[in-house]
Amino acid sequence: MTTHLDHVRVRYDHVPYASYAYPQCAPEHLAAVATLFGHAAPDPRTARVLELGGASGGNIIPFAVRNPDGDAVCVDLSEVQVDAGRAQVVRMGLPNMRMMAGDLATLDVASLGRFDYIVCHGLYSWVPAAIQDAMLRLCSACLSEDGVVFVSYNTYPGWKAKEMLRDAMLLHSEGRDSTQEQVAYARAMVGFLQQVAPRDGLMAHVLQENLKYLRDPNDHYIAHEYLEPDNLPCYFRQFLERARGHGLDYLAEAQPSMMVPANYGPQIAEPLQRAFGHDQVRMEQYLDFAINRAFRQTLLVHAARGTRDFALDRARLKALHFAARMPCRDGATRQDGSVQHFGLQDSTSIGTGLSAAKCAFDLLTARWPATVSRDELVAHAFDAQRGPDRLPRERVEAATDELLQVLVVKGVARIRREAIPGHASLERPHVDAGVRAMVAAQAPGSPHAADLWHEGLELSPVARALLPLMDGSRDRAALVAAWAGDPGRTGGQAAGSAEQDVDTLLRWLAGVAVAAVPGG
Repeated sequence: MTTHLDHVRVRYDHVPYASYAYPQCAPEHLAAVATLFGHAAPDPRTARVLELGGASGGNIIPFAVRNPDGDAVCVDLSEVQVDAGRAQVVRMGLPNMRMMAGDLATLDVASLGRFDYIVCHGLYSWVPAAIQDAMLRLCSACLSEDGVVFVSYNTYPGWKAKEMLRDAMLLHSEGRDSTQEQVAYARAMVGFLQQVAPRDGLMAHVLQENLKYLRDPNDHYIAHEYLEPDNLPCYFRQFLERARGHGLDYLAEAQPSMMVPANYGPQIAEPLQRAFGHDQVRMEQYLDFAINRAFRQTLLVHAARGTRDFALDRARLKALHFAARMPCRDGATRQDGSVQHFGLQDSTSIGTGLSAAKCAFDLLTARWPATVSRDELVAHAFDAQRGPDRLPRERVEAATDELLQVLVVKGVARIRREAIPGHASLERPHVDAGVRAMVAAQAPGSPHAADLWHEGLELSPVARALLPLMDGSRDRAALVAAWAGDPGRTGGQAAGSAEQDVDTLLRWLAGVAVAAVPGG
């Protein structure tokens, strides 16, 4: 007799869920966020990491590659996806990466041992309540003393409107035998609703908000986000109540900017801060209502680790490294005390007239995608300032700490406890050995490659061919020759196109975090 679990397993076997690296749940990122909130999380370089519902390992294999002294385990219900991950692990020869097929409700928790980081991305909302409890129970039992759990889940109130769309898609696809056929009928329902829904109505608004995802040509998103038998959104406070019932408690959001009402304007921030400034959880639940939040990525720790301090202590910034692209929006920076705005177009900008702050922005932008330490920013800002507002060292330190706090709170800066290197020169590009190994071992269509920020790499044919060769021993001419003779290079190209391809690759390389550690 086919059980509910069998039905779910078959769906994932037939339409595997895309398995990519998600930067927000990289253990290195979780460790840095924990530091921000005063929690001494374990060193990711030697950590044990468990991913539940990790599909074929696209999100955890890059961690194992980056951290050979760490240990990684990925558990998923689908044998098909686990087998795909195992094949990648074998191709790469990863002794510290284990793929397991299993049901969370019957998993032998004792045999797994303790883990410093547990990642549950895209799992909690898509399983029955009993499995949710099993997941939280497992996290509590397997989490090391100072460990961190990452859980992503759909939330109310934002998902209430999306449930109308899910219900409509389920209605039109019911009774269809295969998952692919169900998706086709669900897409047809979306098309119908686009034609008939009143333009000023709620359904039209929901469709417009989600159109980018609904148009995804791959079946996996609609199949698993809208057509799964289980999709159980909840309110933020309800999730924490469940977690607390298993001895876990709230640390932070994986994206701390989501916790700050001020990021959503004074009309929202001022009354919430006034009423609930002493109660972070209640304030965030009200914030979810104010902005109609539909998704969260919450970090949990053992409740026994003490009361959380949600105030960002600037002293903790000294332990971190930062990366941000904050170019000046009106040309070169001026050290004359005039206000200029810094930040990418169509993104958050920060205005300042302070020369020291402008110098800090210039250094961050010049180093991107590499990190800069707080002390290095202070030294550069102090030495490079020239204007009439030149500050003494202590004032530069205070101004730099304030600037970094703003960048973190607004979600503009990326953070790490360990430095991430950048390219000193592209004359003889030296790509990180782990990145080279991931690219070299990729099967066609494989998602298992990420940079040092845990960002998935979308690789062109020339990148797939040449990145594995970039060990610092080849200059541009050697790379051009290798690409010109590569059998994967398409025919019919104009003379000189191999050089153009390599130059395009080198320009791309300058903006992604794949550089080897100097001397490594």
